[in-house]
Amino acid sequence: MFGSIGAVLIVGIIAVAMLLGALTATRTDPSTAPLPPSISEPPRSPDTDAGAGAEIADILDAKMDEYKRLRDSGALWQSIPDNDFNRTAVAAFLFFLTDMKVATIWGVDAAQAQEYEERMTMLEERLLAQQPLGDDIKITLEDQVFTYDGETGEGGFTPK
Repeated sequence: MFGSIGAVLIVGIIAVAMLLGALTATRTDPSTAPLPPSISEPPRSPDTDAGAGAEIADILDAKMDEYKRLRDSGALWQSIPDNDFNRTAVAAFLFFLTDMKVATIWGVDAAQAQEYEERMTMLEERLLAQQPLGDDIKITLEDQVFTYDGETGEGGFTPK
């Protein structure tokens, strides 16, 4: 009795060994296997144009620098009156440009870059015409809150 059980056991072990041998023979060497896609970088969508994103980011940066320089030097107040309405509008204008600039970090296509440039131009025209900029803002900073009513142009910084 034990002889037949031993024989079955030996045949079973040999069958398992042969099966494992066959499986490992068909496996690809790990050093030649294709690498999985990197998970450190999200895949770029095919319609993202890195050049357009970088270009509009530079344009927005230049416009922000220009208006900060004009505001800080007082030259802007030669074009529009220096009052609370216009100071609030300039702050809102700079926040809008900053928002678009930050959005370029995630990539924009050429159409989105064009839209940002057109929006920047429209906002600048409204600012210089002393018209409300069209969109509302509420930004909570560390010790104050900036609000802007896009329909009336009212707002400003208030303590938190």
